[in-house]
Amino acid sequence: MTRIKVCGNTNPQDVELAAELGVDLLGFIFTSSRRRISVEDARALVRSVPDSVGRVGVFIDEPASEIARAVAACELTGIQIYRPVTDDDRSLGVTLFPAVRVRRGESLRDLWFEDGDHPLLDTWAADTVGGGTGRSWSWTDAIPLAMRYPIAVSGGLNPGNVGDAIAELKPWGVDVCSGVESDPGHKDPAKLRAFVSAVRQADQK
Repeated sequence: MTRIKVCGNTNPQDVELAAELGVDLLGFIFTSSRRRISVEDARALVRSVPDSVGRVGVFIDEPASEIARAVAACELTGIQIYRPVTDDDRSLGVTLFPAVRVRRGESLRDLWFEDGDHPLLDTWAADTVGGGTGRSWSWTDAIPLAMRYPIAVSGGLNPGNVGDAIAELKPWGVDVCSGVESDPGHKDPAKLRAFVSAVRQADQK
């Protein structure tokens, strides 16, 4: 079954709905973003999250010490990082989602990750340091990587195209943010329900 990660959570209504719909992972952005949330606010949100739902912190270039503080305060189960993963990051004992910003036509064959890593493939954009472009990339470029690692597909996913991404790559998981929002940081309940439904339908094919 494809895992569903809903990212950019900032309020209890969205978190509660995602948990109700059976989302597997909730993402909280602790770095530069219109959806940035403080560690204190995220800690308040995760209090109502069932233990069965993973909690992933998103970072760009923050030091491991800062990441460790968020992990401890919010009981994060994973971290998504847009810089090279360090030994200090690995010592945190959580699932690592090393983020790769994919350029169209780029070969991903030579990328290497450690056992247990879940590479998260996002869209490269000249005007963006991390993720959050809302644009998709050519999924066929990642087929060789998907055959070797439990990848998570991100970048421009929405209820209308997530089924195609799953059919193409059979990924470990999919990650959505702007594709289910009404405005940055606020989810559209109808879009979120449709996204979850589309993933589950794709899993049955």
